[in-house]
Amino acid sequence: MDEVLAAAGDHAKTRHVLMHGLWLGQDLDGGAERLLALSSGPPFDTGRDPIALFRMAGALRRLGRCDEGLAAIDRALDLLPPGDLTVHADLVRERSLIAVARDLHQRPQARTGGTAR
Repeated sequence: MDEVLAAAGDHAKTRHVLMHGLWLGQDLDGGAERLLALSSGPPFDTGRDPIALFRMAGALRRLGRCDEGLAAIDRALDLLPPGDLTVHADLVRERSLIAVARDLHQRPQARTGGTAR
């Protein structure tokens, strides 16, 4: 991957392919960190690419940074062109996953059987 990334420079389509692979590889060592770095670096550092923001949101969810993930996915939804229903559904699904992950992180007693005080 590093060789492809070095050869790609700031080529958006190549970087999108690399991000897609990291997004699919949920269990890759350092995958979430690399996905976050790719999705927030050039040419996506303007924060105007909804798919890069979608990948960023997924990486942030995997890293437990759910509030940042929700902000990224909400920006992605705002930037998505009208009528792109398939991608919209993917973004909404990711938003739901982030919200559930945030709820689970905020309520650790629910997982261990403890009671709220």
